Amino acid sequence: MLLRHTLLYMPAQLIGPLFQLIAMIVWTHVVNEHTLGVITLLTATHELLQIGFLAWWSQYALRFFGRFQTGEEAQRFYRTENAILLLSVFIQSVAIIGILFLVIAPDAKAGLLTATVAYVITRSLNLYIGERARVQQKIGVYSVQQIIGPALGFLIGLLMIDLFGQNPEWPLAGYAIAQLAAVLIVLPKIGFGRNLWPVDRTIVNHALHYGIPIIVGSGLGWVGLNASRFIVNDILGVAAAGLFAVGYGLGQRAAAVAAMLVTAAAFPIAVKRMESSGSNAAMQQLSENSALLVAILAPSIVGIFMLRAEIVHLLIAMPFQQVTLAVLPLSVLAGAIRNLRAHFGDQVFLLHTRTRLMIVVASIDAVVTVALSFAFIWYWGIIGGAVATVIAAAAAAITSFAIGFSQFNLTLPLGHLFRIAIATAAMGAALRLMPEAANFISLAAHVASGAAIYSVVLVLLYAPLMFRMLRARPQRSQA
Repeated sequence: MLLRHTLLYMPAQLIGPLFQLIAMIVWTHVVNEHTLGVITLLTATHELLQIGFLAWWSQYALRFFGRFQTGEEAQRFYRTENAILLLSVFIQSVAIIGILFLVIAPDAKAGLLTATVAYVITRSLNLYIGERARVQQKIGVYSVQQIIGPALGFLIGLLMIDLFGQNPEWPLAGYAIAQLAAVLIVLPKIGFGRNLWPVDRTIVNHALHYGIPIIVGSGLGWVGLNASRFIVNDILGVAAAGLFAVGYGLGQRAAAVAAMLVTAAAFPIAVKRMESSGSNAAMQQLSENSALLVAILAPSIVGIFMLRAEIVHLLIAMPFQQVTLAVLPLSVLAGAIRNLRAHFGDQVFLLHTRTRLMIVVASIDAVVTVALSFAFIWYWGIIGGAVATVIAAAAAAITSFAIGFSQFNLTLPLGHLFRIAIATAAMGAALRLMPEAANFISLAAHVASGAAIYSVVLVLLYAPLMFRMLRARPQRSQA
């Protein structure tokens, strides 16, 4: 089931994040450091607002929406959902206006203000509808939310930059237009209500009880992920934040793209196992999920590290290359660690509704990131911010895994990890022997070669296991 659902989700998990990666690269060629810094800080700020004012409800819907499927139960949920969404986007819009003027762009004009609010509202709806589609396993709806915003939004933003100039409002407006289109396309396909009242207090209370620790934990996680961006801006200026954003954003996006290939389908299956078969079955499912996740993340980290010079020299504009070359490998490592923690270790707490433990883990990430970022950026400049995120991500992940292993019987799929490590090492050794690519065709050939070597070695390592499974199948059928 996991593999089948993963394949069905794969277009959405690949195309949308891939366009986010492409956008980060292309922006270095078409906008200046200041504009890129403003866009990066605004989108990062919205991630925090989304966590604070909507993620608690999104996580509740992902975990419990299956209990509100028919009749009056569904209408109770829909009315409450509408009221919460409306209140959330209003609060987020007011908050982003204040942060825009106070922190990011005190001289912002009406165009940037309008584009920012439109981006916040439409992006919030995209993210929530996508989560609702996951729990209902409406893969088409989820795919629309994941693909249209990043892909069409990037193209519209690029066109608007060409027509109207490099101001940051144009990329934001492009994304807002595409995100609105994605919402309007899927509305007839999803269940929703038309009323705002009465709000069901029982649902709200349950959602808050479940979700408030998630808000705190996710907010602290946001600090761990984004504090270095704002500290670079505070110490070195918004242009330096733009320089940092390229390598850091590429690394985080690359890790997220790799992880999202398998994570969309994984958690709902674990939830189903928890509801039907109990904790041990759910922990076994998480272990199986983690093997697939590591199988994607490990070669991604090693491949980017081995090919970092040619990736940067061929794809990134000259003013951004030096910083990106140093930051990119550190950022993708931190991103991979955080994704493994989020989609393996921390999911134990969600399944057991022990979400307060997420606060403990996220606090470590946030505190270490802030403390080390101030110290490292002050002494070592932009690169220090990237180093701080790696150390913080590792400290939080170790804590999360330790709690899962000791208190919830979480296990590692050691047999799978051993095979993955061998295949990844073989790929890395082969890539090291290749000369630096001089053009895009050579870079694509290196990537394809690495992927082919990794895949072949992995298939050979799994061949004995597959043969044993095939031989055992007729015996089970006869029995």
